[in-house]
Amino acid sequence: MKVISSALSALTFLAILTVACAELELAPPKLAVPYGENPAAGATIEVNGIKLHYETYGHGTPLLMIHGNGGNISHLGYQIEAFASEYRVIVADSRGHGQSEMGPGRLTYEHQAEDLNALLDHLHLKSAYVLGWSDGGVLGLLLAIHHPDKVAKLAVMAPNINPEGAYDLARKWVTENLRARRKR
Repeated sequence: MKVISSALSALTFLAILTVACAELELAPPKLAVPYGENPAAGATIEVNGIKLHYETYGHGTPLLMIHGNGGNISHLGYQIEAFASEYRVIVADSRGHGQSEMGPGRLTYEHQAEDLNALLDHLHLKSAYVLGWSDGGVLGLLLAIHHPDKVAKLAVMAPNINPEGAYDLARKWVTENLRARRKR
């Protein structure tokens, strides 16, 4: 009987919490700048057979910020705002993401890293600090490996350069999503 009473108390608490949370506005506040869709800061260039969209904000040492898989420039809005007061922040929609084209052939980390290298060349930058999240971390690592002169400093979070350690479910999801993107 105690177990049933405890379970009912827990369920009642969860129901009250759910109703209370539903009445709250838990979405993050809208940013004043439309990151990812800002014509004042953005441009699209041709690199490696695709159109690559990028935006720049702030002044100072160049900082290339790279979003993760499935992301785009808008996902980095809070980070852009935090760093643009001290750095020249450069953000791009990676190949096949946001406003950038997929291009022909297979989507690879190497293609995406080379696109970022071409972007740095386009901007006449000899080097930049690089900050990448998840797959953006992988791109930062590859940029540093293949173009070490372009990466003055590198910080990455959660890169996974070899998917062998991923769960089967995660590998299946990535494979299915890549197929769906190729069909676009």
